[in-house]
Amino acid sequence: DRAFVGAGSVLEPGSAICAGAMLAEQSSTGRGQIIGAGERWAGSPSAPSDRIDPALDEMDAVPWTRGWTRAQLGSVVAGLALLELLSLVMLAPSVSFVWWALLTINQLAGLIAAALVGPVFVATVCVVVAGTRAIVLRRTPVGVYSARSALGIRKWIVDKLLETSLTVTNSLYATLYTVVWLRMLGAKVGRGAEVSTAAHLDPDLLTLGRESFVADMAGVGSATFHNGHVAFRRTEVGARAFVGNAALVPSGTRLGAGSLVGVQTVPPPDGVPDGTSWLGSPAINLPTRQSSGDFAEKLTYAPSRLRLVERLIIEFFRITLPASLISVAIYLYLLAVSTVARATDLAQTVLIAPLLALLTSVLLVALVAGIKWLVIGAYRPRVEPLWSRFVRRSEFVTGLYEATAVPTLLYLLAGTPFLPPALRLFGAKIGRRTWIATTYLTEFDLVEIGDGAMVGRAVSLQTHLFEDRVMKMSTVRIGAGATVGDRAVVLYDASVGPDAALEPLSLAMKGEQLPALTRWRGIPAEGVLS
Repeated sequence: DRAFVGAGSVLEPGSAICAGAMLAEQSSTGRGQIIGAGERWAGSPSAPSDRIDPALDEMDAVPWTRGWTRAQLGSVVAGLALLELLSLVMLAPSVSFVWWALLTINQLAGLIAAALVGPVFVATVCVVVAGTRAIVLRRTPVGVYSARSALGIRKWIVDKLLETSLTVTNSLYATLYTVVWLRMLGAKVGRGAEVSTAAHLDPDLLTLGRESFVADMAGVGSATFHNGHVAFRRTEVGARAFVGNAALVPSGTRLGAGSLVGVQTVPPPDGVPDGTSWLGSPAINLPTRQSSGDFAEKLTYAPSRLRLVERLIIEFFRITLPASLISVAIYLYLLAVSTVARATDLAQTVLIAPLLALLTSVLLVALVAGIKWLVIGAYRPRVEPLWSRFVRRSEFVTGLYEATAVPTLLYLLAGTPFLPPALRLFGAKIGRRTWIATTYLTEFDLVEIGDGAMVGRAVSLQTHLFEDRVMKMSTVRIGAGATVGDRAVVLYDASVGPDAALEPLSLAMKGEQLPALTRWRGIPAEGVLS
């Protein structure tokens, strides 16, 4: 009762969070660990801490009213109906365009329309999400409010819309168009900022400084929920600041200009001073920062007009091609089912239709794999500045993989014997009898997983990082019989030795070699005595 478990945390089997206890963001409990009543713990691995978000105390002091009023329940039902309706509205223009071409011209015209539907679908989703957000929650006020109030329910609806955007237009993110999109939603984004995936944020309370960088899977400025209430606060990322992959920046945080918050890091609750670097949960100050080489500004921060136009064109196709490919696949599948239905009875059609759907998905994954080999070939360790043409090609392939191959089939195969063969198509080196529950691979050829290894859910085998706007990529090796726990991250040039274990929500640093038969835990990982 009245306990708090922060965003991004992992609780292992057998653990307990007792009444009124708090476990901070991006923290973990070990097997059988008990956090006693009223205690406050933070970090991975978690330990007693007095540096818990002060907003939690404020929300803890506010009385919580149990139960729902009829008006609140009615608002929730209306919100669900609105979300379902908007899902149909997002599809309507694309489906109408293809249907019109099919019925008024012929099947070939319908196929061509399906191939051209990508820009229509992406634009429709953006207009619907941004327009609905402006109507439902035009302005997010700073302060603490009931999560069941009219404001709290409107916040929930808007969050679900942004989740939908992140799911169905995933390829929009990590492009130049992301900045335009966030500004449409109300965020203040400085010139030259680079933003990857972003969800559960309050755009009108977020400021991203000039030439800042927010990496993939990072959370920046998410509202905090506790004790039936929600806290909204302003979040600021300074000019040329860097937020690493899977980092979690709670709302109310200020990151100074030129600062760095590393992979999986939670910054100190009192903010990050200008020019400083931090790593870990809880974060520790890094006195030195690795050099990223001496690349010209025109390849990192100040591209030429030609490079800018080239990137806009490539990323336009990166954003729209997944929707077009999926649309063509659905169109051909429906034609195939129609052909079968005309040639057989209903029972046979019902049996054959799922097999045709599976075949369509397999062919779509094979097509994406073929495009990877055509555009990139095999990945090799290398260092490239952000505005190089190689980075454009690599990001194009990554976007196509994440927005086409993963949602159509690969995520369904996670944790089954069928995922490893699918990943081998893209170049990953995976041994026999492996159990893999993640699709978070990018430079596939640089991933090596030995026989009998186990790679958990939402694990990131991070074969590249963008540091100082320089893409550095190299190998990640998981030894035979090794275990990598849920939501762990293994950075490039690191290896997990045979029969070694990296526990959930842990970070293997660049170049680290975790010896055979050892166990490691934490952000960053440290050895665990058996």
